Amino acid sequence: MIPAFIAGRGASYGRFGGPLFVALLSVLLIVLIVLPVGVLLIGSFLSEPPRALHFDWSGLTLRNYTNVLMEPGFSSLLATTVGAAFSGTGGAMIIGIGLAWLAVRTDVPGRRMIEAVAVMPMFVPPLVGAFAWDILGSPQSGIFNILLRSAGLPGVVNIYSFTGVAFVFSIYYAPYVFLFVASALRNMDASLEEASAMSGAGRLRTIFGVTIPLILPALLSSGLLVFVLLIELFSIPAVLGEPGGVHFVAVKIWELIGFAPPRVNQASALGALLLVVTVTLVLIQSRVLAQRSFVTVAGKGLRPKPVGLGGARWPLAVVGFSYLFAAVVLPYAALLFIALRKSLFYSTVSAMFDPRQFSVEQFVAASENSVIKASFVNSLLVSGATVVIGSVLYFAIAYTVHRTRIPGRKILDVITVLPIAIPGIIIGLGYLWSWISLPIGLYGTLWIIIFAYVSQFAPQGVRAIASSLMQIHPELEESSRMCGAGFVYTLRRVVAPLAWPGILASMTLLLVLSFRELATALFLYTSGTQVFSLTMFDFWQRSSTSTVAVMAIVQTIVLLAIVVIGQRLRRDRGASALPPG
Repeated sequence: MIPAFIAGRGASYGRFGGPLFVALLSVLLIVLIVLPVGVLLIGSFLSEPPRALHFDWSGLTLRNYTNVLMEPGFSSLLATTVGAAFSGTGGAMIIGIGLAWLAVRTDVPGRRMIEAVAVMPMFVPPLVGAFAWDILGSPQSGIFNILLRSAGLPGVVNIYSFTGVAFVFSIYYAPYVFLFVASALRNMDASLEEASAMSGAGRLRTIFGVTIPLILPALLSSGLLVFVLLIELFSIPAVLGEPGGVHFVAVKIWELIGFAPPRVNQASALGALLLVVTVTLVLIQSRVLAQRSFVTVAGKGLRPKPVGLGGARWPLAVVGFSYLFAAVVLPYAALLFIALRKSLFYSTVSAMFDPRQFSVEQFVAASENSVIKASFVNSLLVSGATVVIGSVLYFAIAYTVHRTRIPGRKILDVITVLPIAIPGIIIGLGYLWSWISLPIGLYGTLWIIIFAYVSQFAPQGVRAIASSLMQIHPELEESSRMCGAGFVYTLRRVVAPLAWPGILASMTLLLVLSFRELATALFLYTSGTQVFSLTMFDFWQRSSTSTVAVMAIVQTIVLLAIVVIGQRLRRDRGASALPPG
């Protein structure tokens, strides 16, 4: 619980109490976030595996970097990673901007449905999407190619390619672009477009001369965010890239440690190089946005007038809904198809849909598998603990930063933002080398995975809670205290109920992210602490495709249940907080 001396902007926090509390939170964040990354960076300059508190400084060397940079194929590895991320970002931008424009600025039929469709793929874990497209687009046994060959056409779909990976990148990361751009289009002052039209500018000139410059912050932010996420992504490249010989940096880091002989320090060097790239991109984003003014919301702004599409309304509506088909309906139909089949050996359409080959045996077998059941329980425990610990920590940080004037509080905000630029696989690798040697017995337990998740998802959690806290006027807390209420009572009866939407959003987000996360836990699990996503990835490596399909469906059902329950709780809590009458 936050002590009373830091409560409120106008509260007295004492001479030492407030700074001490900030110092304690800072130390905690340094241990959770800064220490693992620091150990990884130091280890990249050592000749022996890095160990927190046990560094052999006599072995400082640049050999790890030279070995990585001079290794045959490194330039191709880097070019493939950056190129696929760039192509995926471009595709995501085209899809996201197009859907946002259709849903917000046009008279296309069903535009509210298109708005819902545009965010649905966010609830499909990238690992699940990769598995589904593996089933659909495999060159030899993919459903698409079997259908094409059965029709007398050559099978030409190859998802195990640079183009295939970029395509899957695009469809599953377009929702990030949509959210940014749709919000910017809604908030934009339409009078500026009206002025452009009245000055004689045509529609295209207005779009490129007025609209796009005004939503440029959203375009830059979403584009750079997606690019950073794709550069560090592990699941899709591991599932779709490796079978076709298309290699990525994140997968290479995993291979350097996961295959004998392990090259620990070279993995650390490669991780450090990846970290430099992501941090640089985040800094560029901040610098570009800080140098320009993008004020678009005015006090007398007009509501944007929908653009009439005429005869193109229905064709464009079909295009919008086809995105849902490609990103959600078709992949899950493929997963369900494989999950229900007894045999995966088929070469014709008639063999594919032979009713004698369908049953629920795979679901029964998965429900009885001890490894799957144990990993499912582990994921529930990890997710639950991440939510409890993370929510308390994030609330304390958000409250201290945004509701007090304690000196030094800004350092908390800076540290919690850092994981945005740190790939999950880097956090996991850093936790491996920093915590494995600490005499506290965390390695080999679920706790090390929990703490890694708490650190990785700190930016999302703190921002979700802070957004609600910043909407609460300080006068409400001051009025409560003037009426004789103490800090704890004010926090429980005033602040927490009003901030509940943000707190619940943070908890729901943490549950979803921690239950689906893969890359962060790659180096932290043991046979007894394997989580659900890792078990699913392990079964895929062993070519147990039917089991993977069953697990992917189960994971999605769990994630949807979490989101639905979270929304229901938020509505119920919001309704109960309203005054009677």
